Amino acid sequence: MKKFYVSIVLLSCGFLPLDAAETIERPEDRVLEEERHKETERLHAEEQKRKAIASAATTDNFVPLGDILPLEKSDGYKNRHSYQYGLSASNTFINDSALLPKGYFAGSYRPFFNYSFNEKYSFNARGKVQYKNNPSITSAQETQGLQGSAAEYNLELFNTQFDFDRHKITAGRAFYKVGRGLLFSNFADGAEYRGDFKYFSVRGMAAYSGQYGGCSISIGGCATAGDISQKSPYDVVPGRPLDANLPDAGKRLFTSLEIHSPQLYGSSAYAVGLYSRDFSRDASSGTLNKGNYYTFDPLYMGLGLSGYILTPRLRYVSEFIYETGRTYNSDNTQTNISAWGLTADVNYTLPWLEALFKPGLIFQYATASGRNSATANAANPSHENATGSDNSFYYFGVYSAGLALKPKLANLHVFRLGFQFRPLNHYYFMRNLMVAFKYTYYLKANSNYAISDPNATAAKSVVGQGIDTQLVWDFRSDVKLYYAYGVFLPSEAYTAAKAQTLQIHIVSLSLLF
Repeated sequence: MKKFYVSIVLLSCGFLPLDAAETIERPEDRVLEEERHKETERLHAEEQKRKAIASAATTDNFVPLGDILPLEKSDGYKNRHSYQYGLSASNTFINDSALLPKGYFAGSYRPFFNYSFNEKYSFNARGKVQYKNNPSITSAQETQGLQGSAAEYNLELFNTQFDFDRHKITAGRAFYKVGRGLLFSNFADGAEYRGDFKYFSVRGMAAYSGQYGGCSISIGGCATAGDISQKSPYDVVPGRPLDANLPDAGKRLFTSLEIHSPQLYGSSAYAVGLYSRDFSRDASSGTLNKGNYYTFDPLYMGLGLSGYILTPRLRYVSEFIYETGRTYNSDNTQTNISAWGLTADVNYTLPWLEALFKPGLIFQYATASGRNSATANAANPSHENATGSDNSFYYFGVYSAGLALKPKLANLHVFRLGFQFRPLNHYYFMRNLMVAFKYTYYLKANSNYAISDPNATAAKSVVGQGIDTQLVWDFRSDVKLYYAYGVFLPSEAYTAAKAQTLQIHIVSLSLLF
């Protein structure tokens, strides 16, 4: 190739005949040939190195970190400015034999807007317009001013988010969650910081939850005259199960701090603290409770564990919370709080027929301390305890404990065993259809004391059993169908006059435009 290349050059220039040109070799050509030879050897060495790395990876051998080539980083962002907007519509019909025997319809329509800059900073806004039709209200409720049909609106989300890689900040009206969601899990106005450090991560939150012009962005949901007696028990929001029972907290300040450890042997631990201050500091002016104080200022401290055991198929999450602080007894004297709660969930993905059905087992257990009283209401945080410290565990978040009964955890043992699977997973059209069954067994922690259901007045331990069936079908990314059926079968904790089988049906269709 070298002589041929030189000959072509000389012929094209017309200086020498062909036979003379073939005997000439220029010094610069020798240098060029040496450089090409070195480059060929270098490429060959790199190819052999890559093959060795690939071979080591396939045989599970250790690959030195220095031999792993980093991924190339692209310059800049694909979309410096990006927008998302639309409307989500959820239409839910409920028939609850205990609260809504004639049915209940809730239509929730949420227009939303999201703006993102450089994929790091974003602004979020979402409104909510809800229409409720409640033919189940009684004549007595109508006399009190409750309406069968009502509409309400509010600004559900209005926040900015900043992503500084290891540090993230959310400020404004957002959905905030503390721990696994038992202590607090709801919308509020505030700010949250998340920081990832070398040996731990930190999450801090400060939020205010209260009444806004007749509509509450708080624990109890909107407080208009059209609400049913138990405020917003079926107002489904992200992170809130349908079988959760939420308290009505009024105007309140929340501050929390969480510290999470790194994962070790598949598990990580965290410590959490939450303080809530009641803005209601004055005595009541009501006719029956005039002069009573209802201020409730709890402090929660807890420990949590989450991760997997031996295999990622067996995952768990558990949380223990101790509650202290100050509240008021029924004689209007301020007293201390001394209560606790425990939750533990275990999920196991079955290896059998996994490709066909994706089956899984679920086990849940929860319990909490209760008041030393046979008549106290666990849904009230104050003026229920007679004397001494108040031992009722009261929380602002949610725990899924049964569709029909929807109990609080105070003075209760909740055992739940479930099975879920995707029966038509091998069909593309039905791949996101999930079916779940859960069996629940309820037992009083102390048979002489009350639980959240006021009808369970007998001094017996066994409260009853519950069976839940849920079907969720993500038909498309913008269409979702949900159906649930729950039944509660009372047992010896109910007298014959108050024992009542409870049933509930829930049908919901969600659309995204």
